[in-house]
Amino acid sequence: MIGASTANIVLDVIGIVFILNTLAIIFMVFRERRNPQSILLWVFAFYAIPIFSFLFYGLIGRGPKLSKKKKYLSEVLKNEEYYKLLEKSYSDLEGVSTGLSNDTMDFIAFSAWYNKSPCCIYNEVEIFTDIAEQYERMLQDIKNARHTVDVMYFIYKDSEIGRRLRDLLVEKAQEGVVVRMVIDDFGTWRAGNKFFKPIVKAGGEVVKFLASHIKYLNRNINYRNHRKMVVIDGKIAYTGGANIGDEYANKGKIPWRDTHLRLTGDVALVLAMRFLQDYAYATNKKVDADTVIPEQHDVTTVLPMQVVSDGPDSEEQSLKQTYIKLIYGAKKRIWLQTPYYIPDEAFQDALKSAINSGVDVRLMIPGIPDKKYVYYATKSYAAELVKAGAKVYMHSRFIHSKTLLVDDEISAVGTFNLDIRSFKLHFELSNFMYGRDCAKQMQDIFLADQESSKHFDKQAVEDRTRRERFMECIMRIFSPLF
Repeated sequence: MIGASTANIVLDVIGIVFILNTLAIIFMVFRERRNPQSILLWVFAFYAIPIFSFLFYGLIGRGPKLSKKKKYLSEVLKNEEYYKLLEKSYSDLEGVSTGLSNDTMDFIAFSAWYNKSPCCIYNEVEIFTDIAEQYERMLQDIKNARHTVDVMYFIYKDSEIGRRLRDLLVEKAQEGVVVRMVIDDFGTWRAGNKFFKPIVKAGGEVVKFLASHIKYLNRNINYRNHRKMVVIDGKIAYTGGANIGDEYANKGKIPWRDTHLRLTGDVALVLAMRFLQDYAYATNKKVDADTVIPEQHDVTTVLPMQVVSDGPDSEEQSLKQTYIKLIYGAKKRIWLQTPYYIPDEAFQDALKSAINSGVDVRLMIPGIPDKKYVYYATKSYAAELVKAGAKVYMHSRFIHSKTLLVDDEISAVGTFNLDIRSFKLHFELSNFMYGRDCAKQMQDIFLADQESSKHFDKQAVEDRTRRERFMECIMRIFSPLF
């Protein structure tokens, strides 16, 4: 009797789970409208391992739960200086001697309209490939801060550089400088509240983005703020691929290569506004943006730039669409660096189309992985590009740079990886720079990295072992779940 009763309970539980999983599938199809491959993977998981899959879907499978705080974001954008930048669109740029081609000007107009991204005309940029050097320069700029220091990172580790930056922020807060920090709840788990407490005690603010009281039961755990930026007095900004940790300065277990920017001029104000939007969301506070830009910059160098940001709070995937727009418009070359290459079909097809049009498509990925399961998927998609005619290079280090070079005038450095997570799940940004000087710098950096890379050519693709091919196939199938 006891055995029969237990069996009936088990059958009842299985029946309930079956019904719940079926409802979840219906929800995905008719409410979330995911792509068919993602739905099929979830269907397989639901019926292969039903109980675990249902719990897993409830935790990370659903879309982000973002509270309605648009009013706080709009208050940030009601800033006179920001609207002045918005007005510097295509028509204003035509009155400045830039030497840019009509194609580049058309792209700037597209991004201003589609991304609502102001074209910042007067800027200066320094491109860092040595992150230890970048850290030192950033610390020096923070030491000289007089009004505000705004900090945002996806990963912030209790490390040598992490402690140095924290202690410096404590000093600035004690001096009366407004110190605000927005950190990702999941990405900074190794540096807990105790680590950041001195900043708060000194009068600064440390807030977590999409935080949960129970960290690993956070339904937003799959939707992270992947942006990295430091904005000082609204005039100097740092942004790019590097988080805060010793490995980014090539002092970790694996050799590392990254790219980061130091920006001054109009674009620093745009990044300040981007920070304030995320800060307003994370704190649920109304922000008076007019009080955070105490001084005007004195940059007179003409370097048009646009900042494009994107995230799971929008369905447009605007950064991906912007890259695709550039790819289809390229006439000479498309050179890309990314630590993870797991594109969707639209992105991969765009690059294949460029290759078939005679464009020089080059992709640089790590030769040393940080996550082996992701690396298998990356190599699978890269091998597909090689067969299509692209040149793929595997850097001797773990290259964490997120860079783009199109033809001779358009380049970009940002936080945006070429993978499905960055396309759909992460809050990202990328900094587009327009001009031959920046493009030449990015070209030289790529070619120097190419010298330190192994050519993943058609022969290397053919020489992959059966085990490698098998793992690549498996990881590629599950890549929509990464």
